[in-house]
Amino acid sequence: MLSKMRVYGVICALIAFFLATAGPASAIQGGTVSKHGPWAVRVYIDGEPSCTGTVVAPEWVITAGHCVRYDNWDVTFRVGSLDRRHGKVVRRVENGTVFAPGADVALVRVPRLDIEPIERGTGTSVKVGRSVRSYGWGATCAPPKNEASCQSNVLKQAQVRIVAHADRRCDLLVGTGDFCAQRGSGLPAGGDSGGPATVFDKTGKEVLVGVLSASDRTDVASFADATRLRSWIKWVIRGGGH
Repeated sequence: MLSKMRVYGVICALIAFFLATAGPASAIQGGTVSKHGPWAVRVYIDGEPSCTGTVVAPEWVITAGHCVRYDNWDVTFRVGSLDRRHGKVVRRVENGTVFAPGADVALVRVPRLDIEPIERGTGTSVKVGRSVRSYGWGATCAPPKNEASCQSNVLKQAQVRIVAHADRRCDLLVGTGDFCAQRGSGLPAGGDSGGPATVFDKTGKEVLVGVLSASDRTDVASFADATRLRSWIKWVIRGGGH
């Protein structure tokens, strides 16, 4: 993606193969192959692998807003497998996309899934210095290589560490409701957009704290703070979005 993925007009121009070539984006460079993530889904636009998402309720997937921006995009999800070549394909419900106010986040309604949703973390989960886990099926290579040529077939994960909003590396990426994280064992890149950032709560349960929005592919990535959207997510799931 470009350095500011929220520039939706640019996203439209790039969608021919999902933001795959220039500027900051979102996929896992480095990191490791994930052995867990039943709630993670691969997002396709017009049949092309484009983004990552997360099941947050039996009929709802959360992802980046720019990944599902237009109604005339044929948005489908590959669910139920950590390998995007397997699993079940479901299509988003017509008029079933709800965009979060002030954040690059969308909830997309799908036919009911037999998948246990991820639970949402609380505001205390997001703090400077904390390590979070980023998931995605995106690019495993970095520019100048074409990210379209190195999309992962299997779900990958990487640890990244939350840094302060004031960190100059984050200037072009983060908005008010985002948090910025620096490269750890890897960094998200093209195709990881919309993917989850998670932590383990006090009970040892993995919970959602962020939705990937942008990455500079070098040092840092920005995530919409999902803990700030807890009430909105609950409202939409309960029928408030329609």
